[in-house]
Amino acid sequence: MSILYAYKLCFLFALLISSSHDIVANVAPPRAGFSLPIVSNHETVGGQLGANLTSIGPHIAPVGWPLYGVLVGVGSGQTHHFYKLGLDLVGNLTWMQCQPCVPEVRQEGAVFDSAVSPRYKDMKATDPMCTPPYTPSVGNRCSFYTTSWNVAAHGYLGSYMFAFAGSSGTGTGAGGHRTDVDKLIFGCAHTTDGLERLNHGVLAGALSLSRHPTSFLSQLTARGLADSRFSYCLFPGQSHPNARHGFLRFGRDIPRHDHAQSTPLLFTGPTSRGMYYIRVFDISLNGKRIMGLQPTMFRRNPRTRRGGSVVDPGTPLTRLVRQAYDIVEAEVVANMQKQGARRAPAPVQGHRLCFLSWGHAHIPSLTIDMYEHTAKLFIKPELLFLKVTHEHLCFAVVPDEEMTVLGAAQQVDTRFTFDLHANRLYFAQEHCNADTRATV
Repeated sequence: MSILYAYKLCFLFALLISSSHDIVANVAPPRAGFSLPIVSNHETVGGQLGANLTSIGPHIAPVGWPLYGVLVGVGSGQTHHFYKLGLDLVGNLTWMQCQPCVPEVRQEGAVFDSAVSPRYKDMKATDPMCTPPYTPSVGNRCSFYTTSWNVAAHGYLGSYMFAFAGSSGTGTGAGGHRTDVDKLIFGCAHTTDGLERLNHGVLAGALSLSRHPTSFLSQLTARGLADSRFSYCLFPGQSHPNARHGFLRFGRDIPRHDHAQSTPLLFTGPTSRGMYYIRVFDISLNGKRIMGLQPTMFRRNPRTRRGGSVVDPGTPLTRLVRQAYDIVEAEVVANMQKQGARRAPAPVQGHRLCFLSWGHAHIPSLTIDMYEHTAKLFIKPELLFLKVTHEHLCFAVVPDEEMTVLGAAQQVDTRFTFDLHANRLYFAQEHCNADTRATV
């Protein structure tokens, strides 16, 4: 989707459910809540990242590359396979590569083949769900086209069995029960463009948790397997990927946080396109309000339906609308230069704002004020900068020509809980590593 430059593939969540992958848990009865494992995938062009990370940003990968990976079970019996998908809070459809696929982009595991999947069924063009953004197509099938993450995918809607597992409603993750859910709607992509630049040869597609009726969240909720709440706590990067996993939690499995702040989720109707909008009111640097910023810079235009501010763990780095970014960047530069750091004369490995001679500088923090100062999201210094080279420290916030996106890099060590029934976003600082487990 163009307004996000769809950097959706950058933070990928894994639904690891098979004993062959040594992560086992059970799904509680309907409405009780369950949790799905989240695993990191901090791979870059040059290999895995080192252990001493100053943020979760990749060392040499350009903005938009995945840092987390997702595994979901598809099919049953001999046709049961696992696919890593990218978590998507914006797109309306879960999709993955399907045979035949042109080009066939390298991924982890074989590309899904509906021809050898007896329970797979194409959606008919006459199906009530085959309405915009989906369109009837030749052969009495229903086609889709998506541009999530700057990746274009085209194919046909179908339904098949998916397998979900997680912890019980107690949040303990004990047990090993798996729930198979048949006839879940997803997209079989036979053509993609740009996937090979972003998936690290691992990801097969996207997993949608938006408000759209065809998202997996909506479908699971309609079947009583999830309620209107989901939550995650992104943990810092690891030197050994998949060594530990966190959890994507649903319903009663979400831990209580009496100290959590909250802010309304806006534009909840059809015009929201399923995205999770919030109202950004102001931004502070080291606790001091940045002069020149106006709340109108962060607001969505109800007439054009452009602009606004959204939360998206699938976008790797926070993106500020250009007008606001330029003001924030100037304040960051002034703060760092006052402490003796020098701005790099040119972008470094794709990062716009970088500094030299920064070793003795006190790295600043940011605070995002929401909804008329009723909630404040504190972003600690180590989440605002990336050590790109031994000499260069780069600002982990980038400009956007259209809107503001709170990305995953700045969500680390904060629990986010989305309550779609109450239309509120709750967040609280947390040591997210405490909500991880060793992957045996």
